[in-house]
Amino acid sequence: MANSGKIGGVTFTDGEMVSPGVGNKALKSTAVDGTSLNVDGESGYLEIKDAGTSKSNGVQRDQMSKFAGFVIQGNLTASDAAAGIFSVENTYGTDLIVLRIVILVTTEATGSCTIDVGEGSDGSTSYDNIIDGLDVGSGAGAADNLGDPGTNGHTVRAWRSGEYVNASMATGATAGLVGTYAIHAIDLN
Repeated sequence: MANSGKIGGVTFTDGEMVSPGVGNKALKSTAVDGTSLNVDGESGYLEIKDAGTSKSNGVQRDQMSKFAGFVIQGNLTASDAAAGIFSVENTYGTDLIVLRIVILVTTEATGSCTIDVGEGSDGSTSYDNIIDGLDVGSGAGAADNLGDPGTNGHTVRAWRSGEYVNASMATGATAGLVGTYAIHAIDLN
């Protein structure tokens, strides 16, 4: 025989809250967003939703832990200043490993232009130790440090806590440049 009771309109059975307004069904229905969380039809437990054929469900990029690896993304800025194209500080409290940096140019610079991407201690200094001399003035498209590192670039780079990954104009001018960047990093600590 189940032991039940009521406190202020809330019903408990065998120590579990079962009132429909605040019970497990109500909690699950409000916690489930249909994109990242789902209720398993058989067990009734909350689960991470399967990514599906369109790969738009499941855990989203901005919800990943630094220990699982995460992506920081943003827009490229047409700026000829050192670190003017983008500059991102490692504010995550530990040293990270940069696994990949992707540059997607959707509109090339109006003239000839190369950029450098690198890691260093100053957020306003040009570095070329990740991607060196990437051409962004002769065609739109994607490039990364794995396939296009250039002379001084590296495929993997330590990103010290408090230091920066940035992109700078190396030659030419960035006028007209439009695109995005993505930094894939992981914490191995």
